[in-house]
Amino acid sequence: MKQVLDNITAHIKKRPILLVVIPWLLYAVYLILIAAPKYESTSQLVVKSADGANSFDPSSMLMSGVTGVGSANDSQLVVAFVKSADMLHYLDETIGLRAHYTSSAGDFISRLGAHHSEEDFLEYYLANTEVVIDSNTSVIELSARAYDPAYAKLISQTIVKRAELFINEISNNLAKSRLAFAQSEHDIVEEKLQNAKLALIDFQTKYNVLDPNAEGVAIQQIAFTLEATLAQREAELNTLKSIMSDSAPEIISLKRQIRALEEQINSQKTKISDAQNGESKLSINQLMAQYSNLQVQAELAMQAYGSSLMTLENARVDTYEQIQHLVTIESPTLPDSAAYPKTVYNLVLIGVMLIMAFIAGRIIIATIKEL
Repeated sequence: MKQVLDNITAHIKKRPILLVVIPWLLYAVYLILIAAPKYESTSQLVVKSADGANSFDPSSMLMSGVTGVGSANDSQLVVAFVKSADMLHYLDETIGLRAHYTSSAGDFISRLGAHHSEEDFLEYYLANTEVVIDSNTSVIELSARAYDPAYAKLISQTIVKRAELFINEISNNLAKSRLAFAQSEHDIVEEKLQNAKLALIDFQTKYNVLDPNAEGVAIQQIAFTLEATLAQREAELNTLKSIMSDSAPEIISLKRQIRALEEQINSQKTKISDAQNGESKLSINQLMAQYSNLQVQAELAMQAYGSSLMTLENARVDTYEQIQHLVTIESPTLPDSAAYPKTVYNLVLIGVMLIMAFIAGRIIIATIKEL
């Protein structure tokens, strides 16, 4: 073995180019004979709202400040979730991703080591899963690589389904929270309306009055009518006194009518001035003032209730329009041929790199010798 190494060293000293050729040949042997093929399944996704608007559309991004929903945030949520440890654990639990990554289908260099940490597992998953957002088409492009074409498609399908559930859960939770807040505010307004109605009914029951305003107007009209009749009778009495004695039957009758009218007027004035209710005593004017205040409060509560009801309905419509869905544009593909390793590309690349390193090394050695 030592003799072989000495021979190789001697050949390298005679032909330094072997420093380029030998590593290149070793890498070529690995790529051609050893490296396990990897198949790539791709799919395309986009987030759309319930009203049909594309949340990744540039115009919707400009309107995100108005709607309160940032389309860029929606896209980043999808990307971040696909790359998260939660997604990795879900894949491992549902389709056994760890077992595939560590299986003998992969070669000893490319596969995940048997003794690996969770960080290694996540890093290996991210190295074989790519999810990006196309800035031109606003489409999420997902690709998943595996040692088997059917399994690569399975990984991609599982990621898409779980991402759809994730977006739906977030969207539904936000919708529920918005509606719950709007409903709670509406319930408060409705409670105020019910309290205003109950206060009005309690007032009517307490003072045994249906509408103090109407009753006050009616009592005043009766009092005005009685006062007009009284004035008429007093004028008739004065006229008869000029031609008859006080003992005349007509004068006595008019005096009785006048006294009756005065008593009736005093009674009506008493009704206007006082309203008896147990121990409390309020005037009609006070009842009218309190009743008017209660009516105004009830009307304001009714207006607030109508506005709140419209706000609640608008919130329901807006919430529905803002619900996001992850839509599959292109379903996960079943690859026909291996996408990796790219043998020709990799060999050319490593060859160029080795040559550049070789030239740089020769220059450095020549410079050192001159110095």
